[in-house]
Amino acid sequence: MHIVTPETVEQVAWEGYLAPLWTPDQQSWALGPMPKDAGSLPRVTLGEPVWWPAEAAMETETGKKWAPPGGGRKYLLLRLACTLHPPAEGRFRYTEAVLATYLRPAQGAGQVVAHDLYPQRLTADNQTTFTVGLGPDLKFVKLVDLSLLKVGAEIEYRRAFPVIQGFGLGESRAYWRFAHHATHPLLGCQSVYAVLDTPGDAGGVRLSIELVATLETRVGPVRLGLPREARAHTSRTIGDGR
Repeated sequence: MHIVTPETVEQVAWEGYLAPLWTPDQQSWALGPMPKDAGSLPRVTLGEPVWWPAEAAMETETGKKWAPPGGGRKYLLLRLACTLHPPAEGRFRYTEAVLATYLRPAQGAGQVVAHDLYPQRLTADNQTTFTVGLGPDLKFVKLVDLSLLKVGAEIEYRRAFPVIQGFGLGESRAYWRFAHHATHPLLGCQSVYAVLDTPGDAGGVRLSIELVATLETRVGPVRLGLPREARAHTSRTIGDGR
C-alpha cells in the first residue's frame, strides 16, 4: 500500500477557536479584554482520523500476504492531523502544541496501546519530505532505498512543524509535542501516524483527540485547549468494520 500524506486537512472533524486553560492565579484575560466573539482567539482544525487494518496496510502491490504477530491481537494503522492557523494578533506566536489521543477498546476489558509512533523524534535539521516504511514487525522505518522494504506500507511524509517528539509507546495515551524553532514558525498542517495494538475481541478502538497549545502573548505565555463543545466532535470508534 502506498499512502500519500496530504498537505492539508482533507476531512474536518472539528474546526474552531481554542479556549484558555485557566489556573487559580490567572485573574485576567491574557489576550486583552474578554472578546465578545472568538475572533481574537487562535483557530485550529482537527482532521478526521484515518485508519487502515494492518492486513490492508501491509499488503504489497504483488499481493504478498503478511502474517500478523501471534497472540490473537489485532493492529490498525492510524493517521491524525491538525492545523494551527496564524493568531489574529501578529505579535503572538505559538511556542508549543501537543496533539494527543486516548485509546480504549470499543468493548471488553482489554487494553489498546500504541505499538509504534511516527514521528518519534524530528529536529529542525531534518529534511521536510521523505518516505517511511512499515516493516513486517509493524514498526516505522525511514527509507532511503525503497527496494529494501519487502512488505508493508510506504508513506510519503511531509513534515511541516520543525521539531516533533512522540511519546506513549506501549501506553493507552499517545501524544506528539510540536515545538517552536527560531528559523521555523509553529504554523500549518501536520499529520502523525500510530500503529495501534488491540485485543482480538475489542470490536474496534474508541479514541478521543485532544489538542493543547501554548501561545506567547503580550503578557506572557497562555495555555489553550479545545473548548467543551468540541468534545462531541473529537471522539470516534474505528476499526469496527463499519
